[in-house]
Amino acid sequence: MSFKHLIDPAYSKSDYFPIDLSVNNTFWNENDVSDISTFEKYLEEKRTLTGKYIAHGGYLEQRALYRKSARFQAGVVRDIHMGIDLWAPAGTSVHAFMDGVVHSYAHNDDAGNYGPTLILEHDFKGKKLYTLYGHLSISDMDKWAVGFRFRESETIATLGKPGENGGYSPHLHFQIMTDMQDYKGDFPGVAAREELDRYDGVILDPNEFIFEKIL
Repeated sequence: MSFKHLIDPAYSKSDYFPIDLSVNNTFWNENDVSDISTFEKYLEEKRTLTGKYIAHGGYLEQRALYRKSARFQAGVVRDIHMGIDLWAPAGTSVHAFMDGVVHSYAHNDDAGNYGPTLILEHDFKGKKLYTLYGHLSISDMDKWAVGFRFRESETIATLGKPGENGGYSPHLHFQIMTDMQDYKGDFPGVAAREELDRYDGVILDPNEFIFEKIL
């Protein structure tokens, strides 16, 4: 399996390092992970410490971040992150995971959501896979059309700024699904622990496709 460049291929696999935003990271007991300046400072410190640049992580990570947002407190507390995140500056290019067509897209513009979101449909070993790319730039949306084909590694978007990406430090939320369940331009990316069973076999571990076998 070759390395999958989801963001700017100028960054090699040696530029990536894991980051911990879980409730188990005691740093977030006293610091607000939802504050962009605090997070950016933390990120820069980790880059200096590791000598690497692209932070990644988050699959099935229980995050304190979501406990600070009303969006994730309605009914049950949703704080389990179901995709992976890759942190890089706004404007960094985003690339197709594999050959596919545009399934749907939307600007999910309420606070704490994905902002501009693109979903591609792929044929993989005789079955359908769907990949979600969230927190993109609004200007990219003019380039998308349902059914439009992208080739593997082709540029599909750029990372958005906090004012357009749902209010986050610039990053890509990437998620793999086997069934869209009638969603278009959107799919849940955060769940309550008691909801995880319903996503078993529907949301796949992106690390199995991208990181674990190569880093």
